[in-house]
Amino acid sequence: DLDLADTVLIAGSNMAYAHPVLFRRLEDARAARPQMKIIVVDPRRTDTAAFADLHLPILPGTDIALFNAMLHVLMWEGFIDSAFIREHTEGFDALKQAVRECSPAMAAQICGVAEADIVKAAKWFGEAGAALSLYCQGLNQSSSGTHKNAALINLHLATRQIGKPGAGPFSLTGQPNAMGGREVG
Repeated sequence: DLDLADTVLIAGSNMAYAHPVLFRRLEDARAARPQMKIIVVDPRRTDTAAFADLHLPILPGTDIALFNAMLHVLMWEGFIDSAFIREHTEGFDALKQAVRECSPAMAAQICGVAEADIVKAAKWFGEAGAALSLYCQGLNQSSSGTHKNAALINLHLATRQIGKPGAGPFSLTGQPNAMGGREVG
């Protein structure tokens, strides 16, 4: 999937340090396809963030506001796949109501990043033929980890960026069989 992704969103992970083998593969994929966009969501300025085309140094704990604002853009800018949503998801109308007020301007104040950067990240994700997200303990291990993961996965479901080559949410783990017990991946 790394070789086929047009946009890669990395959240809650410093891949360059914590997953160096996979990061080298991402570097190789980008070298082969320089048009690939890399977005990194991380409060810290890491080696992974330095590799990104767009670094969103959000305030700690504001991931959900960021992802909901990105979904807001995707919905109101016409990037969603209504047929896929209708056939493969439940509760989309409630989700749409929930993110209606979470505009990029509001999220920019909550997250501490520029509104234009939130819009850019959403558009890169929405315009991608294949969007891949890579996430790790920065999302998983918190009191709102389930909600953070759901907000990220909602981006994939709303845009049909799942179940096709180069696309989908991919949880990075440190244990050899940790993926065996995951719901996604």
